[in-house]
Amino acid sequence: MELKKYKLGEILDVTRGASLSGEFYATEGEYIRLTCGNFDYQNNCFKENKSKDNLYYTGDFRSEFLMGKGDIITPLTEQAIGLLGSTAIIPESGKYIQSQDVAKIICKEDLLDKDFAFYLISSTLVKQQLSAAAQQTKIRHTSPDKIKDCTVWIPELAEQKRIGKLLRSLDRKIELNRAINQNLPILDRSSKVGEVRLAA
Repeated sequence: MELKKYKLGEILDVTRGASLSGEFYATEGEYIRLTCGNFDYQNNCFKENKSKDNLYYTGDFRSEFLMGKGDIITPLTEQAIGLLGSTAIIPESGKYIQSQDVAKIICKEDLLDKDFAFYLISSTLVKQQLSAAAQQTKIRHTSPDKIKDCTVWIPELAEQKRIGKLLRSLDRKIELNRAINQNLPILDRSSKVGEVRLAA
């Protein structure tokens, strides 16, 4: 397999989210603002943020910041070690607002497959470069330009599609197994309740 060298900026674009005023944060509403809490960085997937109760946003924002299902996001702030370079996929359209701590990844589709890009951004190769270039403050930051400056080696588009499809398929199986494992205690409890009722 032949690999070609690129800067990420040659094969994708990275946009920063909106600066959202705190006066419009709310405990309920139509739109949820994305935060770093939406990244399950240990499993490299999206999660609902349950750590805050003011996640809704009731102010005005530009339509370009309203995320669509399948959009790829990555954090610009490292609020937990290992967060930079994580990726997540937006699960539904018209619900989540891209905030300034979250970047959106937009692939140049003639050069980069979207599924492949999801795993490329979260690869050790890219994560190490982002970590090395991160601003050394108490909470480290990266930027769209620093993401675009990372160097990668990728195969041709057809091979990317094959690899991306395979990895997504494996991830779906892992998610399914995780969901089954989380529900086993519930299933076990309900079967015991059924046994008690039968015994009665």
